[in-house]
This record gives sequence, C-alpha cells and structure tokens, in this order.
Amino acid sequence: MASPSQPAIELRGITHTFGGSFTALKEAGLEATAGSFVSVVGPSGCGKSTLLNIAAGLLSPSQGEVRVFGQRLEGINRRAAYMFQQDALLPWKTVRENVALGLVFRGKEMPVALREADGWLTRVGLDGFGNSFPYQLSGGMRKRAAMAQCWITAPDIVLMDEPFAALDVHTRMRMQQEVLELWGNAGQTVLFITHELEEAIALADVVAVLSAGPESRIIAEHRVDLERPRNLVDIRLDPRYQELYRKIWGDLREEVLKSFAGR
Repeated sequence: MASPSQPAIELRGITHTFGGSFTALKEAGLEATAGSFVSVVGPSGCGKSTLLNIAAGLLSPSQGEVRVFGQRLEGINRRAAYMFQQDALLPWKTVRENVALGLVFRGKEMPVALREADGWLTRVGLDGFGNSFPYQLSGGMRKRAAMAQCWITAPDIVLMDEPFAALDVHTRMRMQQEVLELWGNAGQTVLFITHELEEAIALADVVAVLSAGPESRIIAEHRVDLERPRNLVDIRLDPRYQELYRKIWGDLREEVLKSFAGR
C-alpha cells in the first residue's frame, strides 16, 4: 500500500512538442501526493489536456519523465482511470454493460462484472436505468454512468479532463458533490483539469496554475485549506474561499491576459 506522503504522480521536466515545431509544454513539473485531489487551471489552449494525456501515458513527452508511485511510466498508466470531457459510453451497449466493461477487460466474468455494475449504478443514483441505452439518458445521468465506469475498477489514480464543462450550473454542482463523495469514500488520487477557477478551489487540496502557451509550465501551486467534507452549495460564501479565489486569480489573471494578447 502506498504511503500517504508518497507521490502518486510526478511529472518531471515535461516538455512536449507537436509536429517538431509547436512546443505545448516546456519543463512543466507537477506532483500529486497519494490520496490528494489536485486541480490544474490555466488559460484556454495552454496544454492542460496535453499534461493529463501525458500522465495517462496516452502521449510520451518529448523530454522529461512521468513517475507513478515512484516507478517510471512506460506506456499506458495502468494504475489510472480516465474520465474524458465526452463520456466514453458505447452506444450499442446498455448502461450496466458499459459500466461493467472495465472489469471485463481486467478478466472478470461478465455475470460477476454486471452484478458489480448494478451496485455502482445504485451508488451513483442510476438504479433502474441499467438496461437503458446511453441515448436514453440525460447529460447528468450520462456523467453518473461515466463516473461509475471510472470508479468501478478501483483505480489508484483518477484523471479527469473537464468532465462537467458541458453541464448546466446546477447539474454540474451535483456532479461535483458526487465526485467528492466517491473520492472521500475511496481515497484515490485525483488529477482534475478545469478552466473554472471556482470549481478548482471548491474541489481540490491543491490548485496548480499553468501558464499561457506556447511553452506552458506550472507557475504556482496553492494549497486549499478549506475544511472537509465541503458543502458546495454554500462554499462560495466562505470568507476563506473568497480569499483563496482572489489570491489564485492574481496568478491566473496574468496568464489569461497573456493568452488574449497572443491571439
């Protein structure tokens, strides 16, 4: 078992160049302690998703290295699950079959995987929708199914790429609260990409700020010392939340202005 103080993910001196000419990231470094919730914010187009894809092993950095619980990452990060901006539900499979897929890929028999999927559908509020197809679900329900699909395999690390960006504000808040409950019960390490500073602060233990691109890098990390469990309905009224927002926005604002100037 990992030590609570052990880094689950270390991104060391990450540089990534596309097409031999465009450098999206340059010497970017980030560390997420085991069991922590780390949010990454930055201007649009600054390389947030590229950073996450490198942590997932979907991209190999041009320079630098990724370490997962102390081991250099070679290929796909098998200790991580990835929740994309768009859900990865297969339209020709039922919701319970979609949720069970990760277990089946790991060698479980389908009947066993489906029973576990049913339990997870109940946990995320989709009891009774297991035999529905993805097109029959609302956007929020599809996100719940995607969360169950992500968490059912009990990954050590959950990578989330702006998973709630397309949702309305009230549905987004419900999904955020459910993510915190899932994470609080299981204790995985979460690396969460978002363009919303409010969301980053409300969810995370640490907010890392990525500079404007090209050649983006982590320019600041801010510890979020708000108490847990957090009530996301009222958290924005907390004076400490407002103080953190002003402080982090001071760093982020400069990068947003740079990105505007670079257009």
